[in-house]
Amino acid sequence: MNIPALRAFVCAARESSFSRAADQLHLTQPGLSKRIAGLEDSLRVQLFDRIGRRTVLTEAGRTFLPFALRILNEADQAGDALKALQPAQTGRLYIATTQHIGLYYLKPLLAEFARSYPGIDLEVDFKTSAESHRLLCDGELELGFMSEPPLHEQALEYIPVLNERLCFAVSAQHVLAFQADITLRDLTLYPALLPGASTRCRRLIENLFGEQQLALDVRQPSNYLEALRMLTEVGLGWSALPLVMITPGLARLPLQQYEQHRTITLAYHRKVSLSGPARLFLDWIREHGLSQPSDD
Repeated sequence: MNIPALRAFVCAARESSFSRAADQLHLTQPGLSKRIAGLEDSLRVQLFDRIGRRTVLTEAGRTFLPFALRILNEADQAGDALKALQPAQTGRLYIATTQHIGLYYLKPLLAEFARSYPGIDLEVDFKTSAESHRLLCDGELELGFMSEPPLHEQALEYIPVLNERLCFAVSAQHVLAFQADITLRDLTLYPALLPGASTRCRRLIENLFGEQQLALDVRQPSNYLEALRMLTEVGLGWSALPLVMITPGLARLPLQQYEQHRTITLAYHRKVSLSGPARLFLDWIREHGLSQPSDD
């Protein structure tokens, strides 16, 4: 007993004709007859009497018909339920990300995703990690890219997508750029251009210098890494910037043994039912991931 055979049986019973049923199902009449014959063999009963050009249900056929209808209905419902579990390729997808993650890591991936799924209306909003974290906790956002939050919220699921290296950098014209041997103590002689105190990057650097019992002279705090890079390029001090941001105007200091890492994550609320496009994007991220330049 199989679904195509059951559909052939039900259609032939409804039409009282094998030829009309074959037309309805876009089959040849011999093909439809073969399906019904196979069903009769499996059930070990005759389902139809052929009277001239008419096809009439036998007593067994009349008894079996409501069961066949019920089986087909259940099969259709099962198919719909499984289809609903598949990520939808149409609809709206709203993603929040920091400017840094969006500009340096997401751009090529989002472009490829948009080309691959033109039916999805992709909307990207730039927010700080703290803003995305709050919106996710409040159930007002499906997906958010962020650097590691101050505290992991148990209601959220965090998917690590990139381990980002933070490099010590100065202007290419800074005096430290011309020194071969540099220590962390040397950095304390110059202003430190770092993000705000609540950020993961700031905590990593402060902890590193605290372990060495070295004091920092933090100036111009900004949570926008682009602003910190600009201030570093003009020579106002040194900073700890992601490897991807080390451009020709900057010099990466030979302090690799002290370079820190932070994790970039994609987060969502565990109790919020994600839309089909959101689930599709999660699968896409897991398959493709994010990448950064090599350390060479």
